[in-house]
Amino acid sequence: SKYTTAGGRRVQRVTTLRLPRLQRSWDAKQLLPALDQKAVAALLVRQAVAKADGGASAPEMLKWIDRLLIKMMRTLCSFSKGNPGSVMLPREAGILPGLVFHMRRSAVLRTSGASPDRSCFFRLLASTLDTFSSLVMVQPTLIGYQPGDGSGRPLPLEPASVTPDRVLLLDSFTQLVVCKGGALALAARAAGSPAATEVEQLLRRVTSDAEALGANRFPAPMFIECEQGSSKARYLTQKVNPDVPLSTFLQGLYRAIVE
Repeated sequence: SKYTTAGGRRVQRVTTLRLPRLQRSWDAKQLLPALDQKAVAALLVRQAVAKADGGASAPEMLKWIDRLLIKMMRTLCSFSKGNPGSVMLPREAGILPGLVFHMRRSAVLRTSGASPDRSCFFRLLASTLDTFSSLVMVQPTLIGYQPGDGSGRPLPLEPASVTPDRVLLLDSFTQLVVCKGGALALAARAAGSPAATEVEQLLRRVTSDAEALGANRFPAPMFIECEQGSSKARYLTQKVNPDVPLSTFLQGLYRAIVE
């Protein structure tokens, strides 16, 4: 991979792996111990960008990624024909469907609500970053903080993660969003009270964590601070409110696998 550091230095990293070669007569599941599903997802991002550069439309890329995921899962999963409930996802590929689910929702495949320049910027950036950073762009990380907790804890990208008693830190690589829950925002307005002091200390800790995430990042992420229900909270809401829940997506995937 090639990238430019925040200091302007150009870095090229080359990784060489020695993996077994699979003959056609062998079972593909023998390669599961060597499968790096995060690297697979990052490779899919780059392939999607290449297809977009070749003129493929968003619906065409969605069909392509769906067919590819179904084909991979049929090869790697154990299942009984015609029985979706029998699908056994191998541990080595357990998070791959979820990564593809978020990839389908990201600006790598979807262009609605974004200008052509913004879509081009996102795709170019996602295809040139390292594996971890490109996956953060596709599937942002969400960390929740509550008063009295020693540190934040990771949360799923689901509406249930947004609660009035939490401060949330969303990292989508290009944006760092700190969102105060409604109850905490209300307590912070009572200046001088013990509750307001506790919320202020919590916000300082969250802000410090956000600054640490973006310290050496290039391009520098946009920092957004908001309250639950405010207009700026849309940057968080659009990430945790999918059009189709992950559970529904997986049900459809399992039905397609066993057909």
